[in-house]
Amino acid sequence: MQNRPVRPGLSVPLEEALNELEEGFAVFDAEFRLLAWNRRFLELHDLPAALAFPGADYESFVRCFAERGDYGPGDPAALVRGRMAGARRAERIQIELAKPMDRVIEAVGRPLASGGYLSTCADVTARRNRAVQLEAQVEERTRALRLSEERLALIADEVPAGIAHFDNELRILYANRRFARAYHRSPAEMIGLHATEVLSARTLGESARYFEQARRGALVDFEMRVELPDGRFKDIRTLLRPERPSSGEVIGFYLLSIDVTRRKAAMAALMGAQKMDALGRMASGISHDFNNLLTVILGNLLPLAEEIGEGELNREFLAPAIAAARRGSALTQRLLTLARREQFAPEPTDIPGAVAEICTLLRASMPRKLVIGTESAAEVPPALVDRSQLEMALLNLAMNARDATGGAGRIGIAIEPYDLPPQEADLLYLPAGRYVRLRFSDDGCGMSPEQVERIFEPFFTSKAAGAGSGLGLSMVYGFVKQSNGAIMVDSAPGKGTSFTILLPSVELAALPPTPLALPAPEPAPEEESPPLLLLVEDDRDVRRTLRRKIAALGHPLIEADSADEAKLLIQRIGAIAVVISDIDMPGTLDGFGLARWLAAERPGTGVVLMSGKAGLAGQAAAELPGLPILRKPFTDAALAAALATARAQARAPQQAGRD
Repeated sequence: MQNRPVRPGLSVPLEEALNELEEGFAVFDAEFRLLAWNRRFLELHDLPAALAFPGADYESFVRCFAERGDYGPGDPAALVRGRMAGARRAERIQIELAKPMDRVIEAVGRPLASGGYLSTCADVTARRNRAVQLEAQVEERTRALRLSEERLALIADEVPAGIAHFDNELRILYANRRFARAYHRSPAEMIGLHATEVLSARTLGESARYFEQARRGALVDFEMRVELPDGRFKDIRTLLRPERPSSGEVIGFYLLSIDVTRRKAAMAALMGAQKMDALGRMASGISHDFNNLLTVILGNLLPLAEEIGEGELNREFLAPAIAAARRGSALTQRLLTLARREQFAPEPTDIPGAVAEICTLLRASMPRKLVIGTESAAEVPPALVDRSQLEMALLNLAMNARDATGGAGRIGIAIEPYDLPPQEADLLYLPAGRYVRLRFSDDGCGMSPEQVERIFEPFFTSKAAGAGSGLGLSMVYGFVKQSNGAIMVDSAPGKGTSFTILLPSVELAALPPTPLALPAPEPAPEEESPPLLLLVEDDRDVRRTLRRKIAALGHPLIEADSADEAKLLIQRIGAIAVVISDIDMPGTLDGFGLARWLAAERPGTGVVLMSGKAGLAGQAAAELPGLPILRKPFTDAALAAALATARAQARAPQQAGRD
């Protein structure tokens, strides 16, 4: 391309310098005639060199651009008129022109203060590509940020916690779905609300000091009871974390609240269950020692009564003492029931039918002013319970209601099927499924929260001294727990009491295996003389009492105060035919070990085990089936029957050997 002078009189070096510029330019006078230009202007616009000469009309350039489509589609003449009109109005024009090879040229036309017009152009392909890349990066990052925000919002809405963001003025900047739902609002409705518009006055008053600590930059964790808009109260653990931007100044804080109501209730239920289990173990231990005492007391009083015979002394002194000892034995059985170590015989039971029967008996024995009403839903499934213990539990509840109402009021018993949901089942430590729900309520004096908390404890009673043993409701609790159910109490002073009992239906509970029936021992043949018997008992007083009982049955006997001593005597004295032994004894060998050793080394020796602990007696029956078991205190008849069974079983191996 021929280099034309860019301006008359311009030196050659300056002309060469202007031609080397990256930007092209063309200068027109007030009449839009070309005054000066550089080579880059023609190159960037792909203009022929002949088009540029001093005095060339600006319109010729515009027409060239319009005809080859640089201005886009449309009539070229109309495009030219529009462009020239804009230039004459001294408008600034800036357009981008698409060139071959994906090049982009930016053309700018602007008026000059002297009345002329300047047209510049530059290759902005690289800049445009960088801008496109940057725009794509921004769009990608914006999309990723939006996805991240959506993901965080989803996580925040799904976590089992309420989340909120407060500024220093205690206005809500953000709230997740759970936090908003607790106050019957949507997250969008929470934005901009002040804490006083959301939290109750009681909640805000208790938490204000914690909010102030967070606004000062402290990390705060606390638990409190929160009042919700619907009047409910929940135990909430709250974490406050201050918001510190790069400046380090606290401008707000984040709040995270976790509902710990169920956890605290579960912990309370667990502690209650552990307390009742500990009390049960204690009751079992007490019953063992008490049974030993009763064995000694009855073992001495009964022979004394027989010795004295009928008379004033017997009626005035011995008979009441014997009756009191037997009541003590019954009390021990109630303690064992509480400890859930008593015999339990569950069977499919028609709960409405059982309740109807016991209510018939209750109406006849209760005061006339105390009305008993029952209500049963249709199709109540049978429950797997011990019917006799169910009746005893209802009787205890009725006696408790009678005392609470003063003998004048109403008792209501409602029975219905109930499907226990998983959430409630976890709280009660029960499997979810079908239950029978029994509600036993009265309109009596009610109980305080402190009394409700202790109502199932053994020997606890709110009645006057001597008015009750404090075991009635404990037995109800033991029965329900032994039935794999649950019991809840709702009571308030002056508003009566309601007990809700859940009993597993037959379809939920697995039926226990039916125990094998043991064949009755054959009657022992007549012997010339009773066999030698070994009595093993570590309690000296109990051993003395049992010795007298056994001697009265005609048995010669020797004694041992431990299983270890008994083993040595059996090894030395081959004439011992029957061993009657306590189970729980000190030493390296207990009653179980002695019985197993006899079965292995002396199969021809009869064995009778005895214990004051129902749990050990039940264990013996399970581990040593068919072995006679005596539960202290026992009668002379029970002792004689057990010894006869042991003698008969001892003969069986001998007879088999002779055969």
